[in-house]
Amino acid sequence: MADLTNSQIIQYATEMRNLLISHEKANQQVSVLESYIQCLSQKTFRSTLQDSNSQPIQNLTKKSVANGIKRVYQQVSNQKWMKVTELSALVTQQLDLEQLPEPPTVSAGESIEMDEMASITTKSFCELYRSA
Repeated sequence: MADLTNSQIIQYATEMRNLLISHEKANQQVSVLESYIQCLSQKTFRSTLQDSNSQPIQNLTKKSVANGIKRVYQQVSNQKWMKVTELSALVTQQLDLEQLPEPPTVSAGESIEMDEMASITTKSFCELYRSA
């Protein structure tokens, strides 16, 4: 993998932010459409009980269209999320490569004891620090 410059990393981070905003907006639209679909289902049920002929068909048509639009927004949301995870992995991998410490040197007859929790704690700290 080619090394990324700081400006490229910042560009990817900005792109990830924009993708996350688009992802959130698509999820909001899905939520609004789900409420609308539920409302149409209730209207359809009530109009069917009232023996109205045209109203249930109109509501079912609207519901079908709303379901199709909801699927489109779900696909947009999923595609944005996939791009975010790809960019996140790329940036995280590059940042991890830059922060790798040099391995400790051992003289003859010496041994290195490694604290098992050190690697887990360090990784968790780095993830929390990056997300802040």
